[in-house]
Order: sequence, then C-alpha cells, then structure tokens
Amino acid sequence: MMQLLVEKIRPYVKVIMLICLVFFAFVFAMFQGGFLSWFLLFTFLPFALCSIGVFFYPIHKFTVTRSLDKTEFRAGETIEVRIEISRKDRFPLLFLLIEEELDGRLGKSASMKKVIIFPWFRKSFSLRMKLHNLPRGDHSLSGIRLKTGDIIGVFDKEAKYDLPKKILVWPAYYDLAYKQLENFFDRGEVGSVKKMQREYSIVSGVREYQPGDQFSWINWKATANKNAIMTKEFDEQKNHDVYIILDEEPSQSFEDLVVFAASFAHALLKKGVLVGYAGSAMHEAPLAVRGGDGQRQRIFYQLAKTEADEKGSLLSLLGLHQTIFTQNAAIIIITSHLTRRTVEQISAYKTNQSFSIVCIKREEPLTIEELAARQSAYTRGMRVNYLDRGHVESGLVEVVAQ
Repeated sequence: MMQLLVEKIRPYVKVIMLICLVFFAFVFAMFQGGFLSWFLLFTFLPFALCSIGVFFYPIHKFTVTRSLDKTEFRAGETIEVRIEISRKDRFPLLFLLIEEELDGRLGKSASMKKVIIFPWFRKSFSLRMKLHNLPRGDHSLSGIRLKTGDIIGVFDKEAKYDLPKKILVWPAYYDLAYKQLENFFDRGEVGSVKKMQREYSIVSGVREYQPGDQFSWINWKATANKNAIMTKEFDEQKNHDVYIILDEEPSQSFEDLVVFAASFAHALLKKGVLVGYAGSAMHEAPLAVRGGDGQRQRIFYQLAKTEADEKGSLLSLLGLHQTIFTQNAAIIIITSHLTRRTVEQISAYKTNQSFSIVCIKREEPLTIEELAARQSAYTRGMRVNYLDRGHVESGLVEVVAQ
C-alpha cells in the first residue's frame, strides 16, 4: 500500500522540484546578474516548461481509430493495421510510442507490436503497423496504448484506448496431391476420392430418369415398355464418407496435427467427399458428415480455435459421442502418440466401419512400442500410418518402419 502511494505521489514531487529549480535559477540570475547566469536560466527554462507541460498534457483526450483491410487470415500471414490519431492542439510532443495490445497467443506469437513516431506540432497523424506470423485462433485486438515523455526524461505520460476488434486466423494447410490421396485410399482405409460418393452394384428396381443419372443406368427394356426413360434403382452398398477425429492431448507435434487435419479435410472436401469432424477436447457436439465450402469453414473454425487439453482424450470422446459410429463413415484418427494399449481401447468401439490411424511423430525410427501398436492395429482390422512431422508436407508417406 505504501509503495503504491509513493508511486502516485512521485510525479507531483517531481513537478514541484522542477518548479523550484526554475525559481532558484531565476533568483540566482536576479542576484548574481551577468550574462552567464541569465544564459543558464533561459537555456534551462524551455526544457523545464516543456517537461511541466507534458506533465499536465491530456494525452487521454486524443481521438484514436484503428482499421483493418480484412478480419480473416491464414496462420503465418501478416496483418496490416492502420492507426489514425488526432488532437485539438499543437503542443510539441517529442515522441509518441504506439503499442497494439494483443491478447493470449496472439500477443506471444505476433511480432512488431510497437511503433514510435515524432509528432512535434502536428495535430493529426497516421501510421501503418504490421503484425507478422499470426498464430491460428480466434483472437482479439483489445486496444491501443500511447506513451510519451519530456525531452529530459523526467515525466512519462500514458493512455489506453479500448478499441476491441475480433480477427479469425484459419489454420495453415497445404494441398495434398491427387496421387497422394489415391495412394492412401487405395490401401483400403476409405473409399474413392472421386466425386461419386456412393458405390452401387445391386439392382433393386427401376424408376423414372432423374437429372444426374448416368447413361449406363438406363434400363432399355423398361424404357421400351413404359415409353419413358427408366433407370435402374440400386441399393447403396458402400459408403465412402470420412469422419476425422483429432487427438487434442498436449504434445510437441500438436500444431503439426492441426495442420495435417486441415490439409486432409481440405483435400477430401475438394474432391467431393463428405467429411465429419470431432476433436477430443471439443466442448460442442461433433460435426456431422457433410460436404461443400460450408463444411470446410466449420471444420477450419474448430481447428482454428482448438487448444491442447490434457482432459481431451480420444477415449473420452469415443465414449461420450457414440453417434460417430452410427454415421456409416470411415473413421480417421489423427494423433501423435500411439501405444498398443490405446489401440486395444480404441478397438473396443470399432464396429463394421473402416478405422485408420495417422500418427505424426519426430524424424526418427519407430520404437518397439510403436511397431507393436501398429501390428496390434493390423490384427484388429485397423491400419496405422506413421508420418514424419518434418516432412509431413511431402504427403502420405510412411516413416521407415520395416
């Protein structure tokens, strides 16, 4: 309490001492006389008056505005902020430090948050500030802090302007090549990446032609009998939808998991595959299997705001959301740590759906435990792909594990 009181009183003590110095310099010049004494007084007087003026100057009465070209970005991009400041007077300010206040991960990751300008007598001024290396997430620009001081460093003035602004930084992703997807799907984890989502082979009847029906589906005999184009009606035999599950437990490869999940979902949706998503630490209900740009935005939004959470285990997710297994979609689990025990526990939830596990790890040979986990998964009808986090952008290439 005493220290806080001293901090509040200190500026007033400084200004009183500065006024006393000016007074003593004047008295000295009056009594001493001569060029030197008056020269010292008039040399010191402008600096003293400027410092006293800074002490009483209302820096909190500025008009400050901030504008952005856009509010949605991609991780790693740079945001350009335009700040405009105006005031009603021309009091000479030696410098003005402008600091953008950033919250959370944005404040820790983004660089270049301070800019210094020299306003002097100008009433209005503007500047552009760039924040580099934006981290993914739903971020807030809370406000702008202004700082100034006098020429001799006696007083500092500071004011904060609350200018809340929301920005959304989508996760980074890369384009998986068509051949890379084909290689993955050809192994049997899920179905074709072609736009046709269903595979038909069992004819159950005939119906009238509908736009989009293939030419090969036309039943010529029924068409001749009914004098109208009739097509074969099929039973759906195989579903090629995909459900992505992200392990959100803390790990050194967590950001790599997010990037890969975003890239994988982007590639599937781009090829017309219906995709669902669930994060092990999601507080909302899992996203149902859908397609299109809307689903891409929903998945990317979940990936943008996800954080590593020790409580977000895969097993808790699978236990709480049994509806994931009722959507008849292939399950793709993306994780960074896989053990034989984990595989055994996951297999307890396995139905007739296709299960695959993508494990992103460091650039090093697989351990005995990891080899055992993969073998255990194979015996339970699940496939495991170990990906090197350092070369994950090269596609779905397995780490040497033979």
